[in-house]
Amino acid sequence: MTELQTYTAAEIAKKEDIGELATIISVADAAARFYAAQDATENAQKAKEIQLRAIHRAGIILLPPEQGGFTIRDKGGRPAENSSGDLTSYQQRLEEAGVSHATANVWQKVGRVKEESLEAYLAEAFEREEISIIGFLRAMGMWFGRSGATEWETPQWLFDILDAEFHFGLDVCALPGNAKCKKFYQPSDDGLMKIWKGVCWMNPPYGAAILQWMQKARESADKGATVVCLVPARTDTEWWWTSCPMSEVRFIRGRLQWPVKKETGEILSWTTAPFPSAVIVMHSNQRGKVVWWDVQARKPRG
Repeated sequence: MTELQTYTAAEIAKKEDIGELATIISVADAAARFYAAQDATENAQKAKEIQLRAIHRAGIILLPPEQGGFTIRDKGGRPAENSSGDLTSYQQRLEEAGVSHATANVWQKVGRVKEESLEAYLAEAFEREEISIIGFLRAMGMWFGRSGATEWETPQWLFDILDAEFHFGLDVCALPGNAKCKKFYQPSDDGLMKIWKGVCWMNPPYGAAILQWMQKARESADKGATVVCLVPARTDTEWWWTSCPMSEVRFIRGRLQWPVKKETGEILSWTTAPFPSAVIVMHSNQRGKVVWWDVQARKPRG
């Protein structure tokens, strides 16, 4: 653990070499496994924290400049150069570091998460002894399906339209950095064990856990709550058929988009979801209803 202790958050944030970060990630992963086998939980958690921080930093570096990163994409088959004349092509970085495209893709997803969200996750997860890469991606609301791992927070414009209609009082599944209501349940609150009352907003994790969240939403609605959920339109899944048929289902026309922003808030581009989405509105004693919802025509531009 002595060598790993030199990799503080501040030191990792200064790293600029993908190869060096890849080494830190590998060493930290091996250390975490070793300490876990020795039941040295605190050391294992610290190693996992270092690993996640290094992945986050590597992801930032690998992002293109227009997304806040430092790696220029190849153009016309030739590596691009920065203002200093140094080669900074994406392919060359991966080859020199021995990193696969699949691994680099996941690192970039992690790198897109804001630092304050990373710190919030680490603070909560360390106390619960559950730091993991998968846990982090799930906590950030990322998709684990055939389309790969991608983060999908609730688009603010869509929430604003629904909030004007329903007037939400509780976000049942959130993090401090992305909560949509003043009152919200974060991972440490274990929202699945709480009582949901009033008008609730839910953008659940899109992995296997979505079944539990949708069942909880349906049960809460049956007890008098109103629960409005943003979910992938997966009519081929068990959770859909056990939770949605007796609800109002609003199929959203087109695929949702999320803005890629600078720190200043300026929108650089839009990322499109690789899956269709639906809003599920749950009340008690309701009959199933289907709405073909062209809500994106009301999305603000710019």
